[in-house]
Amino acid sequence: MIETLSTFWQFLKKPKLLKRSKDNKSLWRDVLWLLLLDLLFAGLVMGIYYILVHFKVIDEYVEKIDILKKFGLPAALLIGCILAPLLEESLFRWHLTKKYIPIYFVCFTLGLMSNYFINSSYLTWPVYIFFLLVALVVRGHFKRMDIRRRIVFRRQSFGYLFYYSAIIFGLIHLTNIKDLTLSDPAFIIFVISQFFGGLSLGYLRIKYGLIYAILFHSLINFIMILLTFFFS
Repeated sequence: MIETLSTFWQFLKKPKLLKRSKDNKSLWRDVLWLLLLDLLFAGLVMGIYYILVHFKVIDEYVEKIDILKKFGLPAALLIGCILAPLLEESLFRWHLTKKYIPIYFVCFTLGLMSNYFINSSYLTWPVYIFFLLVALVVRGHFKRMDIRRRIVFRRQSFGYLFYYSAIIFGLIHLTNIKDLTLSDPAFIIFVISQFFGGLSLGYLRIKYGLIYAILFHSLINFIMILLTFFFS
């Protein structure tokens, strides 16, 4: 436990690309302790949330669509343990080890955020086209850059990319909550748990590969769905 958490903490202090580990013993140890850490952190955050709701410090929020209630356990497991992990890890973590894909990821998510704040149906596609053009220009610049400068830049900027991906991962989950917007400080409670999970998933993706981030994501969702099913 101490070894896993210490290594994870050192990585979070200065995220960097790691040589892919093939140590199965280390893999399952990391999965076990990071899973426990994520569940404890999520439990702590939700405990704080319910205390604040109880004392009417914040409003109570519910999911826009309760898949478990509306479609049942099999559908919830299919979506939560297979479809969502595949889609979300491909979108938020796959790009982390790629050369140019992060450029498109950053520009696409900047487009998403811009459209959220602009809130105009007339400007949705122009905004996306603008950021696509920006991505193409930036990629062209990087391809012309001296390879040594490119490597140095990638190393120096990787930490920002890693945390940016985790933040966006947290923010995108706000769309699951009915009537919750960034104008309500309560959004932090919903984002921070997902953000922390994003850090663990990013770490596993970098250290062991995308497939293990997907499996870890599936495992977390599986546990949360079962807890909700049996105790709600």
